[in-house]
Amino acid sequence: MKRAGRLLRRALRRLGAPGIAGIGVLAACAAMLVSTQLPLQARIATERAALEGRAAGRERGGAPLSPEAGLEAFYRFFATGVGAEQQLERLFALARRHQLELLQGTYRYNRGQGEKLARYEVTLPVKGTYAQIRRFLAAALNEIPVASLDRIAFERKRAADSQVEAAIRFTLFVEQPGAAREAR
Repeated sequence: MKRAGRLLRRALRRLGAPGIAGIGVLAACAAMLVSTQLPLQARIATERAALEGRAAGRERGGAPLSPEAGLEAFYRFFATGVGAEQQLERLFALARRHQLELLQGTYRYNRGQGEKLARYEVTLPVKGTYAQIRRFLAAALNEIPVASLDRIAFERKRAADSQVEAAIRFTLFVEQPGAAREAR
């Protein structure tokens, strides 16, 4: 046991500080490989197998969606059964949850003749910190999947102010009343 300790000390003296640092870097690289790269490679292999399985299913006769079926699936995404008013209330509730001050907004409902989707354009002036506004936007786009963020403009009165004013324009895409009955 003593002999092994002496040999180890002698080897460390021969390596010196740069050699010991190199061994530490190699150990850190090995730990990073095991903790990050190997799990990612396993995930890639799983995703590749799933993709190959889908491709094999198409070769066996499972055809991809026709354009008509794809379009119908697209419209089904927007057929939530929730109207523009309810989506707008969800947007307001999210703003309150993120402690934003809502100022006077503007709203415009656009529906095209013969179109299945209507657009409800909402411009919301809000006041809060930049972080609050970012969290609100992320939550709104996550919880209201039929919403799109069209425009945002930030304004700060003075450079030292923590509060910013933002003009946010969303478009809420909703199924037009009667469009669901026509499609069926």
